[in-house]
Amino acid sequence: MATFPALEPTTRVLTLGDYPQLTYEGVSGDVVRFVAGSDRVQQRLTLGYEYLTETEAQQIIDHYRGQQGEIVAFALPSQVWAGFASVPISATDYQWRYATTFSVGLSAPLRYNVSIELESVAI
Repeated sequence: MATFPALEPTTRVLTLGDYPQLTYEGVSGDVVRFVAGSDRVQQRLTLGYEYLTETEAQQIIDHYRGQQGEIVAFALPSQVWAGFASVPISATDYQWRYATTFSVGLSAPLRYNVSIELESVAI
């Protein structure tokens, strides 16, 4: 497990997931929900990086390759959560993996923009 590169993102969007649940709808139309686990699922974290140097952008690309794309989960460094008084999602309970592929855009001469979407994995 390789830790994600220690780069502070320009933007962060955190979507908290929900607890897994089973839904049963009775004949009367009433709906009952049963909790099917104690770990939240479908948590998403979108990280935006602007004006990265080529070396910084390459760190992210190399990490993506090392994690075999969307397969291998990894830990996030504290720099990803910079600005939060406390980390909103505990590293002892969750790791992360790439939710989708990402693209690297050229924003200025020798400067790159990257937007990455991650999803949580309960450990």
